[in-house]
Amino acid sequence: MMQNPANQAGSVPVQPPHPTKKLHRFWKNISSSAQSGWQQAHSLWQHRRQRRHLLTLLILGTTALTISTTACISYFFVRGLILDNLKQIALLKLEKGTDEIDRWLSSRKAEIETIAYDPTVRTLNWKLVEPRLQGEIYRLKEYFILSLTQPDGSFINTLGNRASSKDRQHFKKAMAGQLNVSDPLIARGTKVSTIVIAAPLWALPTAPNKVIGVLSGSIKLDRVASVANSLLYGSDSYAFALNSKGVPIVHPNNNLIGNIDLPTASFLQSPDPALSTIARQMIDRQTNIELVKIDKKWVYVAYAPLKEVNWSMALVIPRENIESQLQALNLLTSVVAGLLVPAMLAAIWLIYSSENNRAQAEREAMLNRIAGRICASLELDQIVQSTVEEIVNLLHLERAAFGWYEPQNKRLQILCESCQSDSPTQCIKFEPYFFVGNLLVRSDQGEPIILSSDTAAEGVTQPPELKANSYLAVPVQTQSQPQGYLICSHATHWLWSREEIQLLKAVADQLAIAITQAHLYSQTQDQVKLLNSALNELKKTQTHLVQNEKMSSLGQMVAGIAHEINNPVNFISANLPHTSKYTKDLLDLVSLYKQTFPEVPQEIADFAEEIELEFIEEDLPHILNSMKIGTERIRSIVLSLRNFSRLDESDKKLADIHEGMENTLLLLSNRLKNRIYIVKKYGKVPSVECYPSQLNQVFMNLLSNAIDALNETDRLDKIITISTGVVRENGGKFLKVAIADNGPGIPDSVKDKIYNPFFTTKPVGKGTGLGLAISYKIVVDGHGGSIKISQPPGGGTEFMVKIPISNEK
Repeated sequence: MMQNPANQAGSVPVQPPHPTKKLHRFWKNISSSAQSGWQQAHSLWQHRRQRRHLLTLLILGTTALTISTTACISYFFVRGLILDNLKQIALLKLEKGTDEIDRWLSSRKAEIETIAYDPTVRTLNWKLVEPRLQGEIYRLKEYFILSLTQPDGSFINTLGNRASSKDRQHFKKAMAGQLNVSDPLIARGTKVSTIVIAAPLWALPTAPNKVIGVLSGSIKLDRVASVANSLLYGSDSYAFALNSKGVPIVHPNNNLIGNIDLPTASFLQSPDPALSTIARQMIDRQTNIELVKIDKKWVYVAYAPLKEVNWSMALVIPRENIESQLQALNLLTSVVAGLLVPAMLAAIWLIYSSENNRAQAEREAMLNRIAGRICASLELDQIVQSTVEEIVNLLHLERAAFGWYEPQNKRLQILCESCQSDSPTQCIKFEPYFFVGNLLVRSDQGEPIILSSDTAAEGVTQPPELKANSYLAVPVQTQSQPQGYLICSHATHWLWSREEIQLLKAVADQLAIAITQAHLYSQTQDQVKLLNSALNELKKTQTHLVQNEKMSSLGQMVAGIAHEINNPVNFISANLPHTSKYTKDLLDLVSLYKQTFPEVPQEIADFAEEIELEFIEEDLPHILNSMKIGTERIRSIVLSLRNFSRLDESDKKLADIHEGMENTLLLLSNRLKNRIYIVKKYGKVPSVECYPSQLNQVFMNLLSNAIDALNETDRLDKIITISTGVVRENGGKFLKVAIADNGPGIPDSVKDKIYNPFFTTKPVGKGTGLGLAISYKIVVDGHGGSIKISQPPGGGTEFMVKIPISNEK
């Protein structure tokens, strides 16, 4: 709320009471009008519309939230079921491999145990036992060594090796009566990495339940490694096996594999905490599949123990190998979400847009009607009167008035007023009821001010009819008139809506424009505009005449030079083929002389050596070819000069823009030798109907300016980029030619002046200021196109020329 002005130093004294009585009657009329039925119905309709809008949004929001929550829960539930099933498949694959190894070991153990029960073997007589064991090796194939061990640990095997296994765990367990499989070890007899299956030898029936020796068979670890290598689950998956101490006995990395005699680091001491945890669970003979991060990669690890031996196997599967099978579910979810979200957003957008469009249409219709009334006249009194009348009628206001504020007298001089009930007011003292200082501060910002009863000055009798927040003062800011205000009043206590304030601001802007136009109408600006127009037209005509004369002289000079050069060049070019033929005949004749008379007089030989006859024979054709290339170069330059001038083309013709650009570059080739590179980005463009010589001049001016700009910089990469193409704008097709350089660029302060005749930024004597003015006239006036300047992202300057395409050939 605004501050009371009576509390400020230097406030104005209280005014005489008689103006207050008039204002009392004024506010009383406003209060009686405020009770009209249409105003109440209008406000009630607005409240109902807002409530309906909020209820619709609430229903849509609740529905969207419910559907989204249900969809998310369903997605994660189904995803969990599918993922669990995929994990179980991977675990079953591993268990299938462990079962295969268990069956293989079980068969080997049964074979050893069967041999151990043979009476011949239990005699411990090696002479009797050896043939039996050799036969078993030949029969069973899996064992490559069978050994007979005495109770003291000494043994002899089928290879004839003798050693002691007293310290081996498999020997100790067998002596304790246990059939067992050892961890991988290095056999002491063969020095080969093996696993040993040991069975106790029981005494004959005369001494039952007594172990008298051990029969052991050595088998290779290849079968276990083969099964592990077959356990693959997509790319980059692998399997490994750990013994009872966590040491790898099968692993893709041979450096990690260890045995009893050549131990390696146990996975239990791995620096990777996830790997060490998995190893501990494998040692504890657990079965599971987990998602862990090993070596900075997320993988699924399935592990299961073996039944026949204290080992455990694991299958490592990259995460994507399993979860890639969820892509169908993810795709389905994405499609559903992609359809659900746009549908909900579309519904919300339709509601909002329908309401906003309706309100916007109403506001625009009101504004258009008011603007039509305002713009219908250039008389100030009629403009203002039409404005306040339309505001009252269309916005259903109690009262509207316009006046000029006089800051010296601190009062508002009413110019026009309109209301539902007739109560005209000639002059209203502003200060007793409105805080003038704060009003001026706010009006400088162009914002409307809501006036209330709390703004009354101290000591002034406040009319009881003044309703809080029912008055709105909208500033009308004009260029040459005093500060104006639109004073609008509601007949109710309701606040002003944002839409009403925005509409009144738009009306105030239209009114300000109309007042300004009315003021300008009474001035002599039209005469000034006519004079400026005549002056500009004179400059353009002068520029065009200078250009035409310049191009005519240049064309005549170029044509004359081309003609004078072309005659001797044609003479040389016409005689070169004959000269080449004669020279070839003479050289062939010399060669024939050499072949016919290989022995030549010494005097001829000396002269041939002196003139370097062999070099002449080799170099003379090259010289003639160089002369031919030179004449062709001169002829191309002459042709480019003629094509550039195009004096014989006074009417529009279909021309190839690329040919004109190449001719221009050829004429500027001498200036491009200062380490300036041309980058051509030619597009596929049709021939365009134009004045070729005039467009060539445009290209010449733009390229010359680019070269001058690059010569002013010290950078090493001096580049001019020329690009062409076809663009569509405003329903038409245009040929686009862009010439850009990476020079210092053109300051923003002079960009609006560069097309003015005789304006130049070059030093005196280096520029006439007509190049871009002529180019602008040729492109815009002569061809109906456009030419614009911009700054590329990398700096420098780019001129964009667009020529309309009428025919394509």
